[in-house]
Amino acid sequence: MRPIHYWRYTLRSAKGLNAVSGRRAHEGALIRCGRGYGCVHPWPELGDAPLEDQLRALAAGETNFSRVVHGAVECALVDGDARRSGVSLFQWPVPESHWLVRDGDDPDYAVTDGFTLAKIKGTPDLAKVRAAIGTWAGAGLRVRLDFNESLAPGGFLSFWQGLADPLRDAIDVVEDPEAWSEEGWMALRAAGVPVAVDRVPERFREGDVMVYKPALHGYQALPGGRFYVTSYMDHAIGQLWAAVVASMASGRGGNPRLLPCGLLTHRCFENDVFFERLRCDGPRLVPPGGTGLGFDDLLDKLPWKRLI
Repeated sequence: MRPIHYWRYTLRSAKGLNAVSGRRAHEGALIRCGRGYGCVHPWPELGDAPLEDQLRALAAGETNFSRVVHGAVECALVDGDARRSGVSLFQWPVPESHWLVRDGDDPDYAVTDGFTLAKIKGTPDLAKVRAAIGTWAGAGLRVRLDFNESLAPGGFLSFWQGLADPLRDAIDVVEDPEAWSEEGWMALRAAGVPVAVDRVPERFREGDVMVYKPALHGYQALPGGRFYVTSYMDHAIGQLWAAVVASMASGRGGNPRLLPCGLLTHRCFENDVFFERLRCDGPRLVPPGGTGLGFDDLLDKLPWKRLI
């Protein structure tokens, strides 16, 4: 195996980023494999092994230790090929994304900026979720919900059945609505819930939407049904890897199976030298330029350490 170097980082958020994580410090590592770069950013709350275990496995050459490690190495190999050729991986426009709702966001601003879809992170505080749906739908946006299985079995079905028709009609999809069981999720589908499946492809059923994370799934096994691409809420390198895969999957804007994506997650974190170079044209991420995934000069200056 070629030499691999790494650099550890910590991203900081103003609050917890999903229903199962209250952390504000988020550790990960960039890896350099030859001339290419990737991102190892586990979420232990969602079942990933801790960062130390991921790096230990990579140091042992176990590139199939986890989907996180495998995805980072794959990213680095693809990125390295582009850098050696002196070209950017962004050969086509990045697809549009949803607006990821944070406390205090103004839905009218999102509409003015060209967004048509907002994603709300669901929590067991269902009264707050219902109010948020009303606020964002009332501004004219479609709404995505993501509960990360944070509700008990039957919890989302009860919530769905209690929603007024205008709120229910405004919902685009619901990611991982409640704790999974085959029977429970089939009941959701039977009730008309537009289920989106995240992380566990085996749960996918005909008519569902797949949430496709290149950090976990790579870029060669896109699903056959409707899907959208999201980052893993990770470093800017990981975010741009998701954006590259989304741009490849878009078929230059002609893939009807690809829905608006989730590629603008840098807004969740405090600025750093990487994030501050990212720009948006309304709901569309604008790559930073350079070869491969970009950031050529910043990556060259990092204090890399030998892993293998």
